[in-house]
Amino acid sequence: MSVCQATPDPACIDTTLDGIDPGRVHQLELPDGAAMPAAAFGTFHSDWAQEHMFDATVEAIRLGWRHIDTARAYENEAIVGAAIRRAVQEGSITSADDLFLTGKLWNGHMTPKDVAPALDATLEALGVERIDMYLNHWPWPNVHAPGCGGDHRNPDAVPYIHEAFLETWGEIVRLKQAGKIAHVGTSNHTRATMELLLRDVPAADRPVVNQMEMHPLFQQTELRRYFESEGIVCTGYMALGSPNRPARDTFREHRADLADPVVGRIASELGVSPARVCLSWAHQRQDRSGGYVAMATRSDWMLDNLKAATEDLLSPEQMLRISGDGTREHPGIDANNRLIWGQVFLWPEADGDWRLLWNDQHVFPTRAGYGRFKESWNAHRNVQLETTYRGSS
Repeated sequence: MSVCQATPDPACIDTTLDGIDPGRVHQLELPDGAAMPAAAFGTFHSDWAQEHMFDATVEAIRLGWRHIDTARAYENEAIVGAAIRRAVQEGSITSADDLFLTGKLWNGHMTPKDVAPALDATLEALGVERIDMYLNHWPWPNVHAPGCGGDHRNPDAVPYIHEAFLETWGEIVRLKQAGKIAHVGTSNHTRATMELLLRDVPAADRPVVNQMEMHPLFQQTELRRYFESEGIVCTGYMALGSPNRPARDTFREHRADLADPVVGRIASELGVSPARVCLSWAHQRQDRSGGYVAMATRSDWMLDNLKAATEDLLSPEQMLRISGDGTREHPGIDANNRLIWGQVFLWPEADGDWRLLWNDQHVFPTRAGYGRFKESWNAHRNVQLETTYRGSS
């Protein structure tokens, strides 16, 4: 029994555990032939985990993780950079070049003049001169205060305006051409926003990855197939259902992937953890064409999470029980159980309906088009306020 197996400590580090040869981890081929490890160690944190991120990242690298997923919004790029330097000192890697680093442009830096300084700050914090993958974190420039509650609203928030996004994307591409970015991608794009982007950029400037929420209870199969039909690799966050996600992203409607009966029965059949089942499904689905992001602060969990990308653990029958095939006999377990509603990003005209973030009803090709919509919405809202009975005050 390992040290961690004998304790419930959520941040147990056991350096006596043997790591995994990184060469065993499945690699995803990007359009230019470059390889990206399918398993990415996540550094997004709930508040409790931030203080453990340094030790966890050092240990993840020691255990064989070679893809580190970061973001300016996580407020720990400098911690991750320090962990990388410690991993070099300890001999786990020879340099940061041994890693595949993914970073993300935060919403508050999407104004064209802010893109280059934001990337430079990320590179400096990580201690590298070039980042392997740079994703635009969200499709719109809406910001929220760090640690805000779910009822937070930014009155200046706007929906997706393609004209504005193209200006941001142009700056990201320019930095790629300057040699500071190896590959560019998106995160949380929908079909409509991606169709507009692919329509308006040359082949050399297309995103090669889209990171999106994907787990057994929220599979997004149709959207993923669309992206892959366009040559865009999909990698999934919340791959374990993020059981320790912030309170603002937790609702009573949510279900837990790790507690799903089908996942539990398969775990019992194989003698592994439910987490291993979820990540093995993420690794194996659609002919091993996508990746996953998983975060842990315990050595044994990190090792278990990485092993999922080294072998095909689930049988075709077990995969079918999770994915289904659209028939009554094999419905699968997809429950459209979206965990990240994104309500803190809502614009006024969304009227509090978080589904408008995802269903492409509020996607505007131009600023002028959005301006006309906003003017019409305000006029109708004023009529509503003027004519609706609200009782005596």
